[in-house]
Amino acid sequence: MSFDALVRRAGDRLARPANRRSFVGAVGIGTAAVAAGGLVGCGDDSSGATKRKPRRIPFADEGFEPVATSRVPNGAVGQDAVAVCYSPYVVVGTEPSTKKLGRTGVAVRKGPHPDAEIVLTNAGDEVFVQEGGHFARQSDREAPGCASPPMRKAVDGWIWGYPGHDVRSKKSGWIPLEVDGTVYTKSSPEYQDQAKNDGFLCGPARKDFDCRDAAASQKACGHDDCGGPPLEDIRCRTRPMRRRVRKASSRMSSNFEDYYLRLSFNSTAFGWVEAGDVVDELCRRSAPSYGVCCVEWSFVEIVRSEALPKGTRGWMLETGLDREGRKPLSRTGAPGNYRRG
Repeated sequence: MSFDALVRRAGDRLARPANRRSFVGAVGIGTAAVAAGGLVGCGDDSSGATKRKPRRIPFADEGFEPVATSRVPNGAVGQDAVAVCYSPYVVVGTEPSTKKLGRTGVAVRKGPHPDAEIVLTNAGDEVFVQEGGHFARQSDREAPGCASPPMRKAVDGWIWGYPGHDVRSKKSGWIPLEVDGTVYTKSSPEYQDQAKNDGFLCGPARKDFDCRDAAASQKACGHDDCGGPPLEDIRCRTRPMRRRVRKASSRMSSNFEDYYLRLSFNSTAFGWVEAGDVVDELCRRSAPSYGVCCVEWSFVEIVRSEALPKGTRGWMLETGLDREGRKPLSRTGAPGNYRRG
């Protein structure tokens, strides 16, 4: 494997172990935001034979200057400090809103409340987990020694994660655990996921691991170490830049990766932002996105949102933010949007 390929592999990996009202406590300082580390150069093709030039960012630096890691905003950590695992749960109840649709089970939503928008698949279908279907609940950001972190706290009775192999989607979101005395989901430690993972949960992109057995599942999920690059090569502003989350041309396009809030750039998602949300952009970092190098990632703090509380920090694709002349988002893939600025 060429040196460029090794660099791309490091930069392109998803990081591993990690509302209204009490969501602040669930995300927490440090859990809600991370940054990631050094990208020496952009990747090449799979054979390592043909190098690709980095994509030109079509807008100015806008006051973002390199800073030492000792001076980055509070809560920003590298991918080496993100090591998320998942635990299996099974849906045992049906929400009233789901029953009205002639379905059983629960909807996967963008926020931890019953009025939040339902997440869509890449084909445009709403995501539900039927009764008897399984859901992988996300842990906290990390634990010492790449061990399994404790479970991320429920928010008003809702938990974040992604559907299991017996559901036709892997899109992350919120489902009810126990709300107003009604139990919708409970732990299912005996659950076996895909055979190729030895039954372990490996995350929505097969880049994380199973909380039930950290060491064995890391091997089954293809882990060669725990965590990614350290925090470096980050550019920040002296004063944050106030911005809005970009409009989408359709409900389907509002479910593209541009609207995920992540624990690190090119990393594990822990929440959604929605069109019209207001954020303060604190820092930027150039890095891959879904195997394509390179795009701008923005480290933001939530100012106003229906899905996330004020003060939550995390990374999102810069293409998810509004910019003068930028049309409503109509397709996924940040690099393609960059070419038009």
